Amino acid sequence: MPKIILRLKARVRLYTTTTFLITILLILTSVTFADENQFLFHLKDLKDPGSLAVKLQDTRAVVSKPIVAQLSAKTQRLLDEYDGISNPSPALQKALLDDLNRLLQVPSLYEAQHLANIELSGQTQELLAQNPQSGEVLVRLNRLLLADVYPYELAPPSEKQNPDDSTGIERCRENLRQIKLALENYRAEADGEPQWLSELAPQYLEEKVLLCPADTTVGTPGVLTEDGSDPTLPCSYLYQFRPDQKTGQEFLLEIEGDMLPIVRCQHHLLNLSVSGKIYRNGPQRKIYNETAISVISTQTQLPTDLPEEVRKQVEEQLLKGGNNNVKRNIFQFQIHPSDNPQAKLKEQLGEAFLESPEGKALLKQLAPVLPASIDQEELALLLGKPMPDIALTNLSGKPVKLETLRGKLVLVNLFSTDSTTCGPKLKQLERLLANYDTTQLQAVGISTDDSAKAIEAFKEKHQLSIPLWMDKNDQTRTFLNIQSLLNKDASEPQSELITLLLDEELVVKDVFIDFNSQTLSQKIKNLLASKE
Repeated sequence: MPKIILRLKARVRLYTTTTFLITILLILTSVTFADENQFLFHLKDLKDPGSLAVKLQDTRAVVSKPIVAQLSAKTQRLLDEYDGISNPSPALQKALLDDLNRLLQVPSLYEAQHLANIELSGQTQELLAQNPQSGEVLVRLNRLLLADVYPYELAPPSEKQNPDDSTGIERCRENLRQIKLALENYRAEADGEPQWLSELAPQYLEEKVLLCPADTTVGTPGVLTEDGSDPTLPCSYLYQFRPDQKTGQEFLLEIEGDMLPIVRCQHHLLNLSVSGKIYRNGPQRKIYNETAISVISTQTQLPTDLPEEVRKQVEEQLLKGGNNNVKRNIFQFQIHPSDNPQAKLKEQLGEAFLESPEGKALLKQLAPVLPASIDQEELALLLGKPMPDIALTNLSGKPVKLETLRGKLVLVNLFSTDSTTCGPKLKQLERLLANYDTTQLQAVGISTDDSAKAIEAFKEKHQLSIPLWMDKNDQTRTFLNIQSLLNKDASEPQSELITLLLDEELVVKDVFIDFNSQTLSQKIKNLLASKE
């Protein structure tokens, strides 16, 4: 009897222990799932499902390709059916939500090639460094990556919804829908595009439709519309096919396809595309321009108001190049992405055209689309060179020198206030610097401009905190040989940010043109590790 009682007690202890372990396992499992679930998307996290759907429809968007490839057949079918301008159906929104949440739990969505031009948040970069393979950290990383790729469409896990951020956006969307219909009706009757949006009123739409509800200036020329103000009516929207842009836009149409914006709202960052779709612009617009096109070819008409001497030279130049349609006022030309656009257009259209307003406008628009041809041999010549003792001044006019930064790694950033990419890139650099001790790494900006007022305005616009200095004697240009480095004419303004990574002795260890955060961060880590 005592043996039976002992055996029973042992079984009870075993049962109790097993039950306890199972309970603990269930608790831990439920906690793990709870941690992962808190990072899943909910309907409120689809900040702009219409814009997201349009960007996923865009077959030329390099960043979207690997994501679209993993969507279900149902979602892809619903995307194909979406018109790109109305509110997405509940079925499409639910399908997108289900697929996005499934993608959060697959291996890391990060692909360096596809995300080379994406500005990754500090949180994203920290998690990437951990290289998670599963669990809550991987889900959080993928959620952050998707929010970085589509910042105006998807909310990151920590973002608080603020309805004031989208004041009047739905009314603005409705304005763009009406402008789309008005453009279609105008084209049907006039067989062409209007020179200005004001030509649509009052026959095709009411004048008030040309005013964005968030435009407090009520369409005052030159405020939201920069240098593209409508000369006839107050207008909040930037018309891309206005006279001074038409030639270049027709060229870009061949490159970007039907995603090319024809009307833009600068306040809400909304674009109405040539095909009539509405999507959010975003700070990294160029990621939606990248194509695998090896040769860009276009055919368009010469501007009717070209000066006679310019027209004559263009026609002679085109005939030399084998364009036989010049008498019909049509020209066709090709540019390879590795070509120097200015030299190629000069060769095919003549110098007189490039000096005309139409030619200058075309070159200006091609600059962000055709990649700069970087002379790698010139770049390599800078490596291992000590920075010269350049005389610089701060924004107060006092002399400053790089020599004061000796003893730490230094990032020297050569920028221009006229560039559209330098400001955002410098802001991105500041976020990267937050991961390092200021006793180890310092960054400065050196401007190619000599106006302290312009640099102050640039600094305020982009909310920059790093020191910005002036090189009034262009000594940095001489040292870097910038025009040779970027293969550009000296008369052309600098558009890319040039970043030099210097070691503690102020010797150039690396040079970056519009740096990639991951690559730059790794180079910095390698240099810091070599010191230890």
